[in-house]
Amino acid sequence: MRKIIDRAMAKGASSCEVFLLNSLRTSVDFETGRLKGVSRTEELGAALRVVKDGRMGLATSTRLDDADRLAEDAIATSAHGERVAFDLAAPAALPSVPVANAGVEEFTVDQAIARMEGEIATLLDYDSKLNTEATIQRDVQEITVLTSEGLDASFRRTLYKHYVGGRLVEEGNMLDAADYYGGTTLDDGDDSLVHGVVQDFKHARVNVDVSTGPTKVLFTPRAVIDIMMTLHYGVSGSIVDRKISPLTGRLGETVFDERVTIHDDGLLAGGYESAPFDDEGVPMERTPLFEAGVLRGFLTDLRTARKLDLPQTGNAARVKRLVQTKDIGAVPSPGITNWVMAGGEKPHEELVAGMKDGVIVDRIMGILMSNLIAGDFAGNVAYGLKVEGGAIKGRVKDTMVAGSIYSLLKDQLLELSSDVERVGLLGFVGSHEFPYVLAKDVPISSKS
Repeated sequence: MRKIIDRAMAKGASSCEVFLLNSLRTSVDFETGRLKGVSRTEELGAALRVVKDGRMGLATSTRLDDADRLAEDAIATSAHGERVAFDLAAPAALPSVPVANAGVEEFTVDQAIARMEGEIATLLDYDSKLNTEATIQRDVQEITVLTSEGLDASFRRTLYKHYVGGRLVEEGNMLDAADYYGGTTLDDGDDSLVHGVVQDFKHARVNVDVSTGPTKVLFTPRAVIDIMMTLHYGVSGSIVDRKISPLTGRLGETVFDERVTIHDDGLLAGGYESAPFDDEGVPMERTPLFEAGVLRGFLTDLRTARKLDLPQTGNAARVKRLVQTKDIGAVPSPGITNWVMAGGEKPHEELVAGMKDGVIVDRIMGILMSNLIAGDFAGNVAYGLKVEGGAIKGRVKDTMVAGSIYSLLKDQLLELSSDVERVGLLGFVGSHEFPYVLAKDVPISSKS
């Protein structure tokens, strides 16, 4: 790969960077209770960024033996590229974070099939009318970043994703329930995912009405991560740079209730996005975003760190948005790694009993149509339960929830649960750890 840098420098680049991705993905899928198929996808490619005459150029190739063509293409695009004023990554001390797991690498297709067959049998034992589905996906990645500044760093990472769920249609009522795990290691293998799905079905077999108006709501960790997408925009260095983040210029200010502490943890053990360095070669770290409600930091890449005079946090990502898979053709921009939010003092079961009357919101559908940059969220309650007298009475249908993250975690916050659960972001991606969030006066609307 050093040859690519030499060619680019010889053609007039003042600095350059090579990002190399070698990835093998194995996916085993069950649909309608039967094995749908096994697929293997291999990706090998390189992205070259160059700076020439103060402008950035980018080119990609899957032909790593043609350094001249890749260099020529990158140089050609620089004539029309963005003017830049930052330096590419130089060698630095990298954190020690284990991201390659032998259990994932050795996990076989036969093991995946046997595991999902057992889970599907458990679901069908609960109700034979269930339309079941399951997926296990394993990735083995090798990522390398080299720069003309002397950086030459690489790591090997394993990724494991496991999803199981089902759909139940009865008497005109359609109910979906599912659970998910994602990380660099295997999950516990204790059938907790499928038992959680069964429990969700048991709670939701009876439909109950809910009144429209401000309501006490307990957001589960799966719902919390849905609404946290609004906060991702608020702390993104690129959004702050454009001066459209509600948090622009507010470092050091109290934004949330003092019980709210959130970190972006690129070093989280087993975290799906954990790594020793980001997609520009900058060391990853545990970045405080909010501590006791106070805004402590933003997420940056090299460009935004230089432009905004902020620390480099190691959050540059080359990804396909929403699904968050690596994309060598994407221009690096600030992204999230693994978000961790501190919990409170009581387990969520006590919060349910103590809330007396209200709604548990577990999943929100259509939230992407909200004004996320402003911190607003709104969507249909894809899975929600009504609580009366501190007990779950059944599922709420045709119900919407709305609000603002900046009000929810400040004036409306009642309690956080002591138990913190690992959840995935939209599209079942990520390893984020969140408590249950109990809030008051949350706008709820229902056709009933």
